[in-house]
Amino acid sequence: ALFVPRSFVDKARREMSKLFDSHKFFQELKWNKVGDKYTRFYKDVIDYFIKSSSVNFRCIIVDKKNVQYEVFHDNDKELAFFKFYYLMLRSRLNDNNEYYIFLDKKPTRDKNRARSLKSFLDSYILLHRNNCNITHLQAYPSNENRLIQLADFFTGLVAFASNKSKGKHKLHMVTNLESKLGRKVTTSTVLSEAKFNIFVWDGNL
Repeated sequence: ALFVPRSFVDKARREMSKLFDSHKFFQELKWNKVGDKYTRFYKDVIDYFIKSSSVNFRCIIVDKKNVQYEVFHDNDKELAFFKFYYLMLRSRLNDNNEYYIFLDKKPTRDKNRARSLKSFLDSYILLHRNNCNITHLQAYPSNENRLIQLADFFTGLVAFASNKSKGKHKLHMVTNLESKLGRKVTTSTVLSEAKFNIFVWDGNL
């Protein structure tokens, strides 16, 4: 997930558009398309993120082998996915804040997944937060929103590193980001880490 102050969203979108235009990159930013073409563009995307104090990222790493689908998720992988989504988001909801959450629109068997996610997050807020509210939560096609694309790009990067996948151009992007962060992207950070926060799940769920 990408976290951007609402007051900075329009500026971030303009800056992303300028970056795309400067590289004549007229397609959707996708991690699975990273290759030898547009290498400079992908590096500049990482540089933009690192330099922008108002754009932050958080993700959860889950080893699927440790997920007890039958015990906790009615043998429903889609349900499990949204439960982990909930776990990843809830600890970043802070007192005295209003949130607008834009999800990447994916085909789901249950059309109420986004509504259910908001309901569970609202319940968590009611019990654990003060003056905190989710004003908007909805799924949007990623090709219409470059900030969603940026979130997906880093999610793919972390997944690639976690799965120890192969591919020299993608690996180069991983090492490029890690060199700028000064650490690996596959180990948990403290919750207070704002810039590139990693939550490695190791519990029973």
